[in-house]
Amino acid sequence: MKPLLLFISIVLTSFSVHGQTTKKVLFLGNSYTAANNLPLMVSDMATSTGDLLLYSSYTPGGYRFLNHASDPTSLDKINSDNWDYVVLQGQSQETAFSQQQLESEVYPYAVSLSTAIRENNACSQPLFYMTWGRKEGDEINCQYAPWMCTYEGMDDAIKDTYLFMAESNDAELAAAGAVWRYIRENHPNIELYSSDGSHPSLAGSYSAATTFYTMIYKKDPTLISWDSNLTANEASLIRDATKTIVYDAISTWDFTENPMADFTKDIQNQVVSFTNESSDYDHLLWEFGDSNTSVESNPIHTYEESGIYTVSLTTTKCGKTDTKTKTLDITILSTEDFSVESIKIYPNPSSKHLNLNLGKTYKEITISISNLLGKTVLRTSRTNADTLILEVSSLAKGTYILKLEADGDTKMKRIVRQ
Repeated sequence: MKPLLLFISIVLTSFSVHGQTTKKVLFLGNSYTAANNLPLMVSDMATSTGDLLLYSSYTPGGYRFLNHASDPTSLDKINSDNWDYVVLQGQSQETAFSQQQLESEVYPYAVSLSTAIRENNACSQPLFYMTWGRKEGDEINCQYAPWMCTYEGMDDAIKDTYLFMAESNDAELAAAGAVWRYIRENHPNIELYSSDGSHPSLAGSYSAATTFYTMIYKKDPTLISWDSNLTANEASLIRDATKTIVYDAISTWDFTENPMADFTKDIQNQVVSFTNESSDYDHLLWEFGDSNTSVESNPIHTYEESGIYTVSLTTTKCGKTDTKTKTLDITILSTEDFSVESIKIYPNPSSKHLNLNLGKTYKEITISISNLLGKTVLRTSRTNADTLILEVSSLAKGTYILKLEADGDTKMKRIVRQ
């Protein structure tokens, strides 16, 4: 039994689960994550939009990446479920340290945690929690790192560190600090800090929670209708800020490898050979535009009618998809009987020979047999004949297209060598 997984109750009779998205998220951090119960706030926001968050958290005060990387409880929690996301939050000052300190005390442990997450489940994504500079800078570390003397300098350093960790670990980034900066600059009356000038106020945690909601569900945060205990105006301004900084630029904060769909095609009359050139995918689906589909890597498809068809290849990996479409112009030569006399081809299927009864004598007759790739495997001609016998025993078993041309008339017919 997997411990400490908090399930959010699902259904009131008036609550519709149509279109509900469920995500499982583990939060590993410290007091910044614990303040105002950030995971629960994200859950309440998800509930307000008809979604569901299943979560667990472990947030000892002052914990750093290096603490979580060696803590059996943190590692056990990572391995306790197939999480969609595992949130990683460092200590509030360590991500503004000097490059030398980052390389020895921060980056290796971010890598270690990201590796542990993916070893447990290849589709689990590390989601780094970008925090913020202290309200008036960090007085304690100012003498050692002058850039930490101001909010702006400290905030710039934190942002650069989290961007580097997300990109170098092919992870995603919940850019709460970037949203805070936008709010500080555009809505200074919203107090994001608690009295210590470091930890988040209720508005600060609400801002961070909207960032997590947006990254976890990839949905517009203005859909959220839960305001916590903020005024409706404050909550609305914060959601608008998150939309501007996160949702409207979501690719800026997502460094994961996405599947890429691509293919080439070779058209031989109505027979099309497709070559899959996609990358970084687990599953694929072809749709040929004529109600037929395939999950083969390199399918061969035969169209029954002439026309314009839109072919799509969709690749999927860990819930992310990419689709490539191309338009085909298929022209099938007439398969109608000769305009004056009909012909008979028998037996079909055949193992040895085919009899062709033309119905009348033709001066010039050409017969070709092609495989479904369009390659001609047999060709012969006759003059002044009304019946023919074709030897097909040398052909491999399978389906072929027979094309008969006689005095300007043409007939194509599918034959089977059995």
